[in-house]
Amino acid sequence: MKKILIIMALLLSSYCSAASMYDKEIVVLDQKRNEKVKKVFREMMDRYEEKDLEGFFSYVSEDRFLQDYMTFYEAIEKDMRVYDTLSIDTWIDKISDQGVKRFLYVRWDKRYDSVASNIQIQKLGYSRFLFDEINGKYKLIELAGNNFWGESLPEWREEVPHIAGQEIEVKPDLTVTIEGCILTGTGVGKVSFRLNNIGATPAATGEIEYKVINDIGDTIYTYNGDLDVGSSSEVIEQDNLCIPSAYGVYVDPNNLIDESDETNNMAP
Repeated sequence: MKKILIIMALLLSSYCSAASMYDKEIVVLDQKRNEKVKKVFREMMDRYEEKDLEGFFSYVSEDRFLQDYMTFYEAIEKDMRVYDTLSIDTWIDKISDQGVKRFLYVRWDKRYDSVASNIQIQKLGYSRFLFDEINGKYKLIELAGNNFWGESLPEWREEVPHIAGQEIEVKPDLTVTIEGCILTGTGVGKVSFRLNNIGATPAATGEIEYKVINDIGDTIYTYNGDLDVGSSSEVIEQDNLCIPSAYGVYVDPNNLIDESDETNNMAP
C-alpha cells in the first residue's frame, strides 16, 4: 500500500508539474503574440507617416478585412495625399484576445497639416484595432472608435463603429448666408454673402475654401481667416459672378474640414 501511495504521489506531482509548464508556455506564447501585434502597429504608423501606401497595406489583410477594403484603401490614399503628419503620440491602453486574434486599444494625440488648405489640425482619440494571425504574421482586419487612420474620406468614417470610452468628437459646422445679388451690367453683377460656423468648435484655422456657382461655371476662392463658434465672416463680394437665374455659394466644397453636418454647406 505504501508503494502504491508513493507512485500515486509521484504521478500527481508529474501531472501538476506538466500542467504548470503548460500554463507557463501559454503565457509566454500570448506575450509573444502581443509583442508581434505591437510591432505591426508601430510599423503601420511608420509607413503611414512616410506615405508608403504599399508598405502600409502589406499589414492589412484584404481577404479577412471585416469592413470595405477598397473604401479603406481610398481613405488611406487620400490621407497621404491631403495630410502632412507633424507628430503622433500613442499609448496602448490594453490588449485583449479572441483565440489568436488580438484587440489593440490605443489612446492617441495626432497633429497634422492639411496640404490643400494650409490648416493645422490636432485631434485626440481612443481607437480599437483588430489583428488576426495569418501564416504566423499579424495583419489588421478591423478598425473602430475614433478615426486614427482614414478620416479624410467621409465614406470610410461611416464604416467605423463607435466603442466605449472613445473621445466625443465636437466639430465645426460651416454654412453660407447670401446677403444679396446686385446687377452691375448686362446679366452680370456681384453676389454678397457670409461664411458662418454654427458648430461646437472653431473652424480649423487657416484657409477655408468656398466655391461660387453660376450659369457660366464654378470658381473656387479662399477665405483667409478663422471662424470661431457662432461667428460669421465679414461680407464677401464676388464681382461678375452673380447671374440672377442661377447662383450659389458652397463653403468647403472639397470636404477638407471635418464637420458635424456635411449637407448644409451650400446656399441658396
